[in-house]
Amino acid sequence: MPYRARKSPLRHLVWIIPLLVLDFFIFRWLALRQGGCQPTPTPLPIMTVADADSLPPPPVWQAMVAPTPQTNLLHPDEPGVLMPTGSGRLVSAKYGSTRTVKRGSRYLASFHEGVDIAPVQRNRRGGAEDSVYAVAAGRVAFVNASAGASNYGKYVVLEHPDPSLGHISRRDGSTHPAVVYTLYAHLADVRFGLRPGQTVDPGDVIGTVGHTSNTRPPIPRGRSHLHWEIGVMLQSRYEARSREHKTQNPFGNYNGGNLFGLDPLDFYAAHVRDPGLTMATYMASVPPAAEVVLRGRYPDFFRRFPALWSGAAYDGRPLWIAMSESGVPLAGRNATPEEVKLLGNRRYAVVRAYPETIGRNGRRFFTSVKGTWDFSSRGRQWADLLLY
Repeated sequence: MPYRARKSPLRHLVWIIPLLVLDFFIFRWLALRQGGCQPTPTPLPIMTVADADSLPPPPVWQAMVAPTPQTNLLHPDEPGVLMPTGSGRLVSAKYGSTRTVKRGSRYLASFHEGVDIAPVQRNRRGGAEDSVYAVAAGRVAFVNASAGASNYGKYVVLEHPDPSLGHISRRDGSTHPAVVYTLYAHLADVRFGLRPGQTVDPGDVIGTVGHTSNTRPPIPRGRSHLHWEIGVMLQSRYEARSREHKTQNPFGNYNGGNLFGLDPLDFYAAHVRDPGLTMATYMASVPPAAEVVLRGRYPDFFRRFPALWSGAAYDGRPLWIAMSESGVPLAGRNATPEEVKLLGNRRYAVVRAYPETIGRNGRRFFTSVKGTWDFSSRGRQWADLLLY
């Protein structure tokens, strides 16, 4: 049988290479032709540092999203949007002095720091399956993965920069914008690998809606919900203060006693109406519960939120502060001579109270005797923390 020579596979290169070259020039020609149909872009102006400083701060909350798949937060009174307490009263799921607790033989108003959002998806056992989302860009500030360590259960705190509240100077001379926190509590689980320092974008999953808490009785599975807060940290040295007072505090500065909330549903609705909303603009619209005068050191709070301080720089005199129902300082300045005179030798005094805002007085920061308002023991504790 005659031997047949094996053909080399390289023989195909004779026609493959020309085809590749032809394809390259065809695609290049099409790309140039398509680009030629586009208008010549106008060169962007060169931005100087001075120009950047004169620009308004970016709308941090512009891309804000809802914290769960619940899409009806603008209509919280409709069935299935919020999760009331065991009382069944819908108002108990809302922010403010919306709850009542029994203290001995007395029934007292209780303040709810956030809003309780009901799940829209449940499994066969009645447990919630909704994901929990970061509502805005920011970073993970704190993660508590222990269900029984707090009445928040498993919870996550995020921090979001908002330049409208001012900039904080670092020791190295640089600055960074003030931050607002959002808190997500009673989670069934925290997303695997989520840890402090990580950045988040709007809509990033941070956990699952649940019913974890150390409360007794526990939150039943059927009342699974997301407790959602938005607000500001009162004292950046809260952890050091806890050590000084020798109090147990595994949560550091992110202890609930140091986080003072604003109405999250009201802020969310305001954002929908105005996507460019800043926290400074919103806080200016929050009605004060009281105007108070305090004697003490310049609060760390106004170093971290300098835009909330008005008028001349602190001069060592007593401070005037307008505070919200929840205890958020909405504005501060040096006290006037008349306000200092009203304070007298005391450390704290109420200049003016607004009963329509104080309402049921769930925080119990103030007491009223024959129409005269003064700080309660709880109010003095608030002032001591602010001035620490």
